[in-house]
Amino acid sequence: MNKEVFEAYNNKLKSKLFGLLCEREKGREWEKFLDSILIELMGFKEEQKTINYYILFHKLSSLRYLKYEYFRATIFDCMELISK
Repeated sequence: MNKEVFEAYNNKLKSKLFGLLCEREKGREWEKFLDSILIELMGFKEEQKTINYYILFHKLSSLRYLKYEYFRATIFDCMELISK
């Protein structure tokens, strides 16, 4: 994947994470949205799965079990992780 496409994908993923936070705040079906993000990440090729990928995937996987304050903090942690 070239650098421009990679950066564009990262920006889109950060946007999806912010959208996930908004869905939870509005009391909508955020879990379905979370599942769609996780399914998308599972589609990565093995050579694309870095340490940060695994950290991101596991943090996102834990979201459905967290209280709101930790959910929100974890979303922002994940957005920061994507920026690295």
